[in-house]
Amino acid sequence: MYKKIMISLCLFLSSLTLFASRVELNGEAKTKVLKVLEINESLHKNFFNYNASLVEEDAKRLQKAIADIKDKEISKLLKKTTMELGKIKAGAGVEENNKAYHSASLGLIELLEKYNPGKKYNSYSCPMVKKKWVQNSKKMLRVHNPYAPEMPHCGQRDTDY
Repeated sequence: MYKKIMISLCLFLSSLTLFASRVELNGEAKTKVLKVLEINESLHKNFFNYNASLVEEDAKRLQKAIADIKDKEISKLLKKTTMELGKIKAGAGVEENNKAYHSASLGLIELLEKYNPGKKYNSYSCPMVKKKWVQNSKKMLRVHNPYAPEMPHCGQRDTDY
């Protein structure tokens, strides 16, 4: 009898883990989060083909898009991302901007882990440069590492949303 109860309990607990999922986004929250991710796509592209002035411009646009999010939980989650984006400047060095973009990307990755804005975006990482980013997996099937121009396709897709 004890054995049956323990087996049932184990099955129940494992089913909770199996069915744990991200929070669905709807309405305005989904629209605003998708806008953030779309602007990040442009920022990612400009890091990949490094263009300092466009990188700074997109970082500012991304900050504004995050500020437009009214959902308090999402805003709180992206607070550090906003601060890190503010460090990205055209006059700063590539390495300095890469570091800030990586830190900003961690907040976006956390956003994707907690919320479900759809199936287009996933998190990626490169073990060589030890950095992460968010990439549109529907538009770019290959890894596009924004941090290492000498190895543009080095890295891996870490999630499959």
